[in-house]
Amino acid sequence: MTLNSKSNCALLAACRLPCLTLAAGVLLSACGGGGGSSGSAIAANQAPVATAKLIGEAVLNATTLFDTTGTADPDGSIASRSWAYGDGQTGSADSHTYTATGGYSAVLTVTDNSGASTSTTLPVTVAKCSSAGTQDAKRSPFTTVCVQTSRGEMVFELYTTLAPVTTANFLRYVDEGFYRNTLFHRVIADFVIQGGGYGAGPVVKAATHPAIPLESNNTLKNVQYTLAMARLDTPPDSATSQFFINLLGNPFLNYDPAKTTPNGYAVFGQVISGTAVVDTIGAVATATTAGLANVPVQDVLIQSIVRMP
Repeated sequence: MTLNSKSNCALLAACRLPCLTLAAGVLLSACGGGGGSSGSAIAANQAPVATAKLIGEAVLNATTLFDTTGTADPDGSIASRSWAYGDGQTGSADSHTYTATGGYSAVLTVTDNSGASTSTTLPVTVAKCSSAGTQDAKRSPFTTVCVQTSRGEMVFELYTTLAPVTTANFLRYVDEGFYRNTLFHRVIADFVIQGGGYGAGPVVKAATHPAIPLESNNTLKNVQYTLAMARLDTPPDSATSQFFINLLGNPFLNYDPAKTTPNGYAVFGQVISGTAVVDTIGAVATATTAGLANVPVQDVLIQSIVRMP
């Protein structure tokens, strides 16, 4: 016979124990207070959690890193994540390169496997140079620049009084952004690292201003970590945009007063912060590439050089 809810419950009341034992599985499922739905309610989806903070500092043209360790979905998994870095650029990476100083609001948005989304906003202040580099620049009585490379940061002080033509030429290229994304294209261990004239490839980046007069007779010497102009040809007045850093003292590059013609290489500055970076670059593996000798096997990029403060 067919049993409905009411007849099931009535039958339960009338049955003896054997009847209850046989029918309980069928009859109990049909009984209840007023015929409400059975079983537990399905739990509502929990939204994901998005967290973000800076790792270190945000510095112009250097890689800014974000820590998103606490980002998770409590009852599922993160299906997608995206950043609006605040400078008009978007992406999924927990890192970004800011090409202008200032304050930004970086927004991380995560979506879980059920389609729920959560966002968090991270304030980012981008400085010209790291706090340590900025302090070193402030302590110097000379004009300074901050150099970001793919191997780290350096600060140069420039001797505008002793080498006025050379420093003015270098700073003109700096202020025009010429050095951005050029290479240290020549590295000779225990000698020099040279840059400012090639882009990736390496491909020549032509100088945009005429060559300058040689200022090697200025009392400054090619000692370790000094900055000097590279001459592009035999004529002494041939320096344009390329410069080098002495890895060791190189006295044979100095001006020699015993010679009757202009000679030597004009020193115009010194590395006052980031000498370890200089040493790291000076130790990279090199090869002959595109007809150039002593080219780093992996590009050593000058991401930018900016005037301080």
